[in-house]
Amino acid sequence: MSTTSRLITITLVCYAVAILSGSNSATAQSGTPFALPPPVDAAEAYRISWYDYDAGLPLNATLKPLDEKRTSVRYRLDYDSVHDQRVPAIVAIPKRFSPPYPAVLLVHGSGGSKDTSYIHAISDVLTAQGYATISIDTQYHGDRKRPGRSGEIHMPDSYAMRDAWVQTVIDLRRAADYLDERQDIDHTRIGYVGFSQGGMLGSVLGGVEPRISAFCLAVPGGGLADIVKHLDDYPVLKAHWPVDITPAVMKTVEKVTNITDPIYYVGRISPRPLLILVANEDEIIPPTASAALIKAAHALPEQVRHVESGHVLNPNELFPIRDFFVRCFGKRTPRQTAHK
Repeated sequence: MSTTSRLITITLVCYAVAILSGSNSATAQSGTPFALPPPVDAAEAYRISWYDYDAGLPLNATLKPLDEKRTSVRYRLDYDSVHDQRVPAIVAIPKRFSPPYPAVLLVHGSGGSKDTSYIHAISDVLTAQGYATISIDTQYHGDRKRPGRSGEIHMPDSYAMRDAWVQTVIDLRRAADYLDERQDIDHTRIGYVGFSQGGMLGSVLGGVEPRISAFCLAVPGGGLADIVKHLDDYPVLKAHWPVDITPAVMKTVEKVTNITDPIYYVGRISPRPLLILVANEDEIIPPTASAALIKAAHALPEQVRHVESGHVLNPNELFPIRDFFVRCFGKRTPRQTAHK
């Protein structure tokens, strides 16, 4: 399929899904929010309960000017989350557009941070379209690094990493709380872009958070327990996951992944717009893991973009991501007068 044909197809999918989900502009203006389906059984209810939190907890948000770029003014944001955690973030506000702004949450991979190069780049691309962005440091990344703690918070044999995973998903829900408090944000048009580990986190977020209305998951994976069972088949991944596979370890893996594995949540994103990017030469995410996530998402072929690259995507892939959100949230018109 050509790039043009693929983008046209994505447009139609976004339009159709938006109508079904109530996230198109006409329905959004009527005030009809998206509602997540109830849990299908007790096991799903138990998993989802891990990501519950006190939405009345004060954010105590502080916002300080950071820098000014061609497309945006950026601010350093810090806000309170659960478990006495303070979350550092960057908010970028478009310069040439009037509020209310659609907004997109941006989440890095296991080796990144809130201002890592590809997060910075996609923020620039989206603010140029008139969208605000907010990127956070996930647990144990960026300003939240701690000695002796890995950024691989999807590690499937660690209760500490399970807790860091849950913490980060709730941190993202708190970011949605922050956006709710801003009068210059269009609360009916909130998107999410996550890369690698960030894509996996977004899969879980989509299953527990109804306020996000469109998701782009770049090079994610799922079916973590099955990957561990066959870890010797994936030497590059094994270097990231130095797991000594024993019966006792596998019991831990099953308990951890029962709470963290994206395959248990990503199907709850539907019918909201979804785009999954899969790298055909991915040396970290096995093809079986990509396939498991796609299957669990009930993704249509048009919702999956196959990219000829390794796990690190070509920067040109930022533009199909941009186009996905333009087609889902609409093209914005710049103001006639320059931002001051």
